[in-house]
Amino acid sequence: MTQTEFIRTFNAFPTKDRLAIAKKIQLQMADELFDELDAELPDVEISMSEIQKEIKAFRNAQKKKN
Repeated sequence: MTQTEFIRTFNAFPTKDRLAIAKKIQLQMADELFDELDAELPDVEISMSEIQKEIKAFRNAQKKKN
C-alpha cells in the first residue's frame, strides 16, 4: 500500500476512529523512537547518591536563574 492509498483509506474512517488510529500510531512511534535513542546512549551505572547530587545541583542552578 502506498502512502497515498493509506491516507485515502485513513480518511475514509469516521473522525472518532481516525483519532483512535492516530493515537495508536503515535504511541507506537514514540516507543520506537525511545528504543532508537536509548540504543545510542551508553549504559552507565549510577548510584542513588549520585542521582540525588545531580537533582540538587539542577535545583540550585534553577534557583540561581530565578
